[in-house]
Amino acid sequence: MKRILIASLLTATTALPVAAFAQSGVTRAQVRAEQLELQQAGYRGTTSDATYPSELLAAQQRVAACNVSHAGGPADSGYGAPVSGSTSSGSRTAPAPAIPGLPPVYFGS
Repeated sequence: MKRILIASLLTATTALPVAAFAQSGVTRAQVRAEQLELQQAGYRGTTSDATYPSELLAAQQRVAACNVSHAGGPADSGYGAPVSGSTSSGSRTAPAPAIPGLPPVYFGS
């Protein structure tokens, strides 16, 4: 029993780091493109650590403002009023006729 427990714990501890690497959904090309956008917005990663958060946030806000200004409007941004149109998922039907001598299945109907 002890051997099974030790083997299962050892297997779980060796499999967890492998699963953590698989969680990344961003490709290298996406990271490089984001770095290039930040550099074009004026962010340099070589500045002092004391101003790191504020400079990075300011550059991200400039990139976001640039992306919004280049968007074609509410339809391109994912926000705004929905596209006009209509949908229908079915229509109302008349209730089934009651069978004489059989009580209704649901109370109150």
